[in-house]
Amino acid sequence: MNLLNAVKTILELNKQGISAHLEGTRSGTQIRLNKEYPTTLPLELWGTKLHEPTVWEDLGMWNPTIDEWESNNWEVKYDN
Repeated sequence: MNLLNAVKTILELNKQGISAHLEGTRSGTQIRLNKEYPTTLPLELWGTKLHEPTVWEDLGMWNPTIDEWESNNWEVKYDN
């Protein structure tokens, strides 16, 4: 699924009380909802650090480009 549809899906699942995150074809990369959402920005990037969110700088702020992010397939994974 493309990135925009995947994000819309986890936001909708969150409204229903279902915890889920996205995993992309880029190795180890996950997009999760911030636990403080909706009082904070909704998305966090995970994947390069063990117990804390990754920041864009960890992946290179301008690399990958949004087109590269969009070109990946994203899968919704349900949290336990």
